[in-house]
Amino acid sequence: MNRDSQSTPTLSRPEDETPDSIDHPYRWSGRIVASIIDSFMGSLELRWSGGENAREALRTHGNLVVTFWHEWVLPLSFTLKSNGFCALTSRHHDGARLGSALRWLGVEVCHGSSTRGGLRGFQELETLARTGLSPVISVDGPKGPPCIAKEGAAALSRRLQIPMIPLGFAAEKSRRLGTWDRMILPWPGSRAVIVVGEPVMPGDRRRDDAGVTDALGSSLNRATESAHNDFDHLWRQGAGTSPLGESGLTSAGR
Repeated sequence: MNRDSQSTPTLSRPEDETPDSIDHPYRWSGRIVASIIDSFMGSLELRWSGGENAREALRTHGNLVVTFWHEWVLPLSFTLKSNGFCALTSRHHDGARLGSALRWLGVEVCHGSSTRGGLRGFQELETLARTGLSPVISVDGPKGPPCIAKEGAAALSRRLQIPMIPLGFAAEKSRRLGTWDRMILPWPGSRAVIVVGEPVMPGDRRRDDAGVTDALGSSLNRATESAHNDFDHLWRQGAGTSPLGESGLTSAGR
């Protein structure tokens, strides 16, 4: 069998391991987290820079792989409130809560981890992407090391033959939490900027993934540095609407 086969995987998941049953204990805590994300992050005065990079990639390829560092998972979860995205979260308690919150925000979620269900979760994410959804990946998750890109996004991009879009984030006022990624929490009402970096194109073969991953990590760092170093200029010149899709809290069926 060709190791670089582009065929769509066949999924088989036990009925007792559906997404709803996995995070059932966190169904309502996920709703609370989603409401907090929606109200807290919705207070940010947010601007987008480099949106033409995403729009051009979407016009050409139909969907793309959205990537970012895990330290910005809370504000960037808010920006992806739409029905156009899919995400992979871990089966750990924290991942289950985040997955439930993302469902309330309108994101399609599948579950996997490095120790259990990882390949199956990756396959399901690929299958969702083949329906036209854009996969969202924190490339140093779920447990780091922080700001060191792993090859999952490059592998998915190669199999789908769609580009990766790096996102960089900066807030005027924020604080870091004591988590493994030193997660950054913007203050309510703060000005914030998201920089959409230039697309990183996929490789053709599995052995290309390491080099593509290095390029993605560098692109993420450039987008983040630009967001910090050029903050005032980018905020004044940036757009107030997301180039990645229409926002809107979706709760039906979640």
